[in-house]
Amino acid sequence: MKTLILVRHAKSSWNDPAQRDIDRPLNERGQHDAPMMADRMAERGTNPQLVLCSPALRTVSTAEVFASRLHMPRELIQLERQIYLTGPVHLLHLVRQQESTIDCVMLVGHNPALTDLLNELCTSVRLDNMPTCCVAELTFAADDWATIDFGQASLKVLDYPKLDKPRNDA
Repeated sequence: MKTLILVRHAKSSWNDPAQRDIDRPLNERGQHDAPMMADRMAERGTNPQLVLCSPALRTVSTAEVFASRLHMPRELIQLERQIYLTGPVHLLHLVRQQESTIDCVMLVGHNPALTDLLNELCTSVRLDNMPTCCVAELTFAADDWATIDFGQASLKVLDYPKLDKPRNDA
């Protein structure tokens, strides 16, 4: 069994219109929501063994908060340039390249790619938009990441900051 956790970065700041998109930091709400969502993940007992993360400041900041709250060494955060400004096919390709000895991978990225990936992987759910700091935990009946494909995932948990209670399909 493999578990893929999709995390959309927490809310970012648009205060500086001259700032490059990749350099936008988390805003106050993002700084509040990321620890809260990481704590909810910890309460569920979810323990990623690897974090694949876009190099954008807002995704790195989100990943670092999750790693800290989940007591993961920062070295487990692997920056992957291809996550920034990509689509679901490329994200699936990246996930398929992971070592089969790793059972739980967290991917921290951006919309619309994450929403599209979720919808392609898991046909039992259809989201128009993963909200900021949304966490979707997907499971695959597979022993090797290389064998996973679109339409094969089961949604275990869907959670985001404005939800009172996470959707738990497990």
